[in-house]
Amino acid sequence: MTDCFVHASDLHLDARLGGLGRLDEESRERLAGEARQAWSDLVRTTIDLMASFLVIAGDIFHQEVAQPLAQRDFLEGLRRLDDAGISVLVCHGNHDPLTDGFEWIGKLPGNVTIFPSGSPTTEKVRLNSGASVYVSGLSFAETSETGNLAARFRDITRPAGPHVAVLHANLNGDPAHDLYAPCTLDDLRAAPVDYWALGHIHLRAVHALGPGRSGAYCGNLQGRSFKPAECHPKGALVVPIENGQIGSPEFVECDRVRFVHEEVPVKPDDEIEDVLVKIEQVSRDQGAMAQGRPVVLSLILTGRHPEPGSIRSIIQVENDLLEQLPGLLNDGGLARVESRVASHRTREELIESGGFRAHVLRSLDAEVIQEELKRLVSELPVSVVSGLRADGDSDDDPKTVASALSDEIVSMAEELLLSNLDGHDA
Repeated sequence: MTDCFVHASDLHLDARLGGLGRLDEESRERLAGEARQAWSDLVRTTIDLMASFLVIAGDIFHQEVAQPLAQRDFLEGLRRLDDAGISVLVCHGNHDPLTDGFEWIGKLPGNVTIFPSGSPTTEKVRLNSGASVYVSGLSFAETSETGNLAARFRDITRPAGPHVAVLHANLNGDPAHDLYAPCTLDDLRAAPVDYWALGHIHLRAVHALGPGRSGAYCGNLQGRSFKPAECHPKGALVVPIENGQIGSPEFVECDRVRFVHEEVPVKPDDEIEDVLVKIEQVSRDQGAMAQGRPVVLSLILTGRHPEPGSIRSIIQVENDLLEQLPGLLNDGGLARVESRVASHRTREELIESGGFRAHVLRSLDAEVIQEELKRLVSELPVSVVSGLRADGDSDDDPKTVASALSDEIVSMAEELLLSNLDGHDA
């Protein structure tokens, strides 16, 4: 029989959804209620998997003094797990440290272990197969925990079975998160731990530590904004244990609302209708990928267009489009849309207008540059040149290849210049 456990973290059960922008109050309340069900889905998934235990690596709550409603939801989930005979082992992080101000509103069921602060403690957990695993953990004693807590696990005596550590920490100084409980991969390797169940970093990642050993971030349970780390499928990791060995974790989705940030490229020859169709297609694609979950969408229109003002008008007046999108986004919605579309003029117009760009474009036409490019390309091996050709042409004639590739280089250079020098005439 293959045993498994579930690794979750960063539930942030009392955190608000951010970045909802254009959505009305009714939609905001509905999405917030939906997002609160992610914890219930985690509980159901853990039970359905017949997992031997669940570990939670910190930040159950977003506020140090957890709101009663969020605590009640959490306690109800713990009781469901207790009824299913599943142990729950928890460490606290920077958002919910074990300070004097933290109090539970009700009694924790008997299946729950809260790891104290100070030094790691170890629990022996019985697996469904009858074998045992050892789980060690350590909680934050304060919000700003700057000490290397992972180093404290080095002194644990190697248990007589698979060993899991549960810790809230910033591995390798991730700049996207506060530098709490900083540690390195070497710190993780130095401890007698087979699997580090880490929390704090909201982007999922698995780090190999050696044969049969790893450290993993499962990410947060539910995305709550358009920060880069939030715009991904969210959930937990399912970790198998077989023949006394901890295997590779597998991700399982538990989020109930999906935050997505997308760029919509606008071309110079696009009509307004073309742009609307692109927005509609992005919405349809993201709604399909979310598999029924409401999608909260953020869009940025990019590129160049002869009439950027008309593109910006889409943001202001296309209410019909906004009414259609929730259906494509599984009752989510377009929370924000921004236009970064720059003005587009033809090459001839830019040269005629003068200025720095005109000077650069004229320089690209200079015979000496064209000849030098052809010379440099002709000195490359034909196989390399052919591989660089955008159209994949395998013409072996060096002069033909050199001429075609130099033309491509000039064309790409012009495109880059027009994209990056827009508005910078001197």
